[in-house]
Amino acid sequence: MSDSTLPGSPPAGRNLTRKNIITGLLLTLFVVTAIWCRAHPGHELGLLGFTPIVALALLTLAGMDIVLAVISSIAIAMIMTSTGLPEMGVMLAKSTGSFIATVGLIIMLGAGVGEVATRTGAAVELVKFVVHRIGLSSQTRVKLGIMASSVLICGALGTMAGGNAIIVAVIIPVAAAVGLTPPTVAALMMTAGSVGLFTGPFTPSTVTILKLGGLSYPEYLLCVGLPMSAVTLLTGWLMAGQIQKMTAGKLRYEVDFSGSEESEQSPTRRRRSRLSALAFAATIIVMAVVGVVIQAGFSFAIIVMLLVALITGLVGGLGPSAILQALYHGCGRLVWMFLLYWLYNPILELMDGLNAYQGLLSYTQPLLEGISPAWLCFFIFAFNIVGHVPGAAVAQMTFTHKIFGPMLMAAGVPPQGTTAVLLASSQVDWFGPFPSSDMFGQMGLAQSTHLKYMLYNGWAIVLANIVLFAVLFHLLV
Repeated sequence: MSDSTLPGSPPAGRNLTRKNIITGLLLTLFVVTAIWCRAHPGHELGLLGFTPIVALALLTLAGMDIVLAVISSIAIAMIMTSTGLPEMGVMLAKSTGSFIATVGLIIMLGAGVGEVATRTGAAVELVKFVVHRIGLSSQTRVKLGIMASSVLICGALGTMAGGNAIIVAVIIPVAAAVGLTPPTVAALMMTAGSVGLFTGPFTPSTVTILKLGGLSYPEYLLCVGLPMSAVTLLTGWLMAGQIQKMTAGKLRYEVDFSGSEESEQSPTRRRRSRLSALAFAATIIVMAVVGVVIQAGFSFAIIVMLLVALITGLVGGLGPSAILQALYHGCGRLVWMFLLYWLYNPILELMDGLNAYQGLLSYTQPLLEGISPAWLCFFIFAFNIVGHVPGAAVAQMTFTHKIFGPMLMAAGVPPQGTTAVLLASSQVDWFGPFPSSDMFGQMGLAQSTHLKYMLYNGWAIVLANIVLFAVLFHLLV
């Protein structure tokens, strides 16, 4: 199938008609389904309540532009819920200040910081330092470096979007220098960033799961945190290698780090570039430490990026106006990402009106009675893979504990088993089976427009963790 692309990307002429036919048939099918669902109450729809999300997944896989696929999904959800244009306008207005839209803003600012680092020469100096002095001169070493840095900073700041947005200015030039492709980098960041979020000691996910599960932090890591981390990282590493093979020679970063520019620079300019690189790295490190100490939330990443841009720009010789121009230029490349996030939030609200998750729970709950504790844990996990709360791991943990906690307690499931259920139910569904805002976010940061590779990576990680937790539940319960 064709890849999902950004607006304005030239489609292949030979495949244009076939792609249009496929997307047209899918749209027709989903619109007809939506019209049928409109005449039935939400509690009667059952799994058909997931039609908007399924439409989003299939349309993007069929090659439709991501933003257009989201708009189509919104239109389908509006038909199903009989939502009028005035109501939709209110939803869009509220979405401007939503969590997901804020994540889109963070991603745009990350691109702006990268532009400041490029214009001051900080990016070039960092690449030279990392590649030549530390020795990240091969694809294997760079992939390891990307994973390690993403786990550490996302775990420190408690946000995957914000953490990876801060380090992406260094990651992309290094990746470009060794020939890694954007889809490969996106998959690596998605994999490692998620691991950072459920292993960091002060992240929202970890704090919540320790409170609900009743384990200490070392017990949590030993029983479930580290096993899931190992399986996720190993699977993501293997898939990144496969994605690199599939995209090498077809996709690449448009980054030029040839030495011709350096030879023309004066000694003063080169010295200032090195100082700006030092300022860039030092500001990130200091602010990451501050974030851990004060246990800052995801919005702290906005402050970090603005300070990094300001300090790096000033040290690099840019005035306030030039810094802003660099930010405008960098952010402008990812305006589509902000629009995507802004439009994605209303889908979540409309899905609530369809009672899709409640319907799935009502359908599956009778099936969970009378089975062994280990299989009870597994089926609750399986339910949450489909009936998830997108982009809200903490909310999903709370939901799972509230709905299924009494059932687990009655079945005699110990705290270790309950903790494993909470972790699996809230984290594995980040990777699939449907596209998620986290996928879009990491694609935007990595400058990748090919959703299918993110889904390949995600599906492999989901399958690997299904096997892992099937074993863990029998060991812990």
